[in-house]
Amino acid sequence: MEGLIYKVQPYLESARLLFVYTPVGKKTLLAQGSQKVNHPNRILSQYLTQIEFKDQDKSFLTLSEGKIKDDFQSLKQDFLKTKSAAVILEIVDQLMIDNVPHEKVFKEMMDALHASRIHEASLSFAIKVLKPLGYPLDLSPDGRVITGISIIKGGIVYEGEPYVNDIDVQSAITLLRLSVMPYSELMPIHPDTQSTLKSFILKYYQYHLQTTLKNLQ
Repeated sequence: MEGLIYKVQPYLESARLLFVYTPVGKKTLLAQGSQKVNHPNRILSQYLTQIEFKDQDKSFLTLSEGKIKDDFQSLKQDFLKTKSAAVILEIVDQLMIDNVPHEKVFKEMMDALHASRIHEASLSFAIKVLKPLGYPLDLSPDGRVITGISIIKGGIVYEGEPYVNDIDVQSAITLLRLSVMPYSELMPIHPDTQSTLKSFILKYYQYHLQTTLKNLQ
């Protein structure tokens, strides 16, 4: 079984609990001895690490036959990149419940984390995963004049509609691109636009999913 460690917690004197997201959902692994400096599980048992392990048909198990598939050092060595990756892991931690299509979300997560532009990819993931979470943004235009996007409406606002625009047309176009483009093809977004979109996504999650994504604040 493969999975990504999205949270780590010390346990007893020398162990850790590894909270891992896999193609079949969340699992908790007990990593014995992983707090010891010279223990082989210490390096493996780190936040934002993709691992393989021996699986059993239960949600809590002892780590066995574990090995690292990807330690994401290129992200961990840069604070801002780590924070963008943390947005993805925070969504997984807070919102991936039993009825979510885990295999699809897991692939989205890994594609986003492996993207060359992690800042843009984290925002793209946050938008794309709204659909399996049951609160998709309606970004399909119908030919009318667009004035922006409304959080309350959950999508595009057209001229004459009684909704307040939370972002304007230009930012809406960028949001649309993030919602449809593959992670590998994402283009750089100006820092000011990134800030606008982060604020929009933060408020959208607060309004529709009652969840505050701290790494977007």
